[in-house]
Amino acid sequence: MSVRPDPNFIPVQDAAPKSGFIKTALEQTSGARGPKGWQLFLGAGVVIFYGFSRLGASNKKRSEQELFERQQRYALVPLLQNEADRVYLMRRKKILEREAQIMRDVPGWQVGASTYYGSRWTPSHVVDGDKNIQKK
Repeated sequence: MSVRPDPNFIPVQDAAPKSGFIKTALEQTSGARGPKGWQLFLGAGVVIFYGFSRLGASNKKRSEQELFERQQRYALVPLLQNEADRVYLMRRKKILEREAQIMRDVPGWQVGASTYYGSRWTPSHVVDGDKNIQKK
């Protein structure tokens, strides 16, 4: 069983003065509290739209620049391939001369003949064995 309070008991509570509280300067000068919600939403939308438009423009400019660079590389490929072929032929000539010098005493040796049997041509791995040639 619980003890019930006395029904005639009146609690004492703090309350505002009967004349009210004194007005403060903060309440009088506070004014507007900032932009409204729809204004914030609209401003954020404008900023996001502007950012995405700049991103799209920069992506387009970058892709155009990459295309231009690729076209320049494609134009240089024949020149670079020609240079690589020239270096390959020079090294191959040196290797064949060296092979002829080394194998001159072997009867029936054919200089530059493939050691494989087949009709398909593949470039051999042409690497000079002479270290002095490789340094040049």
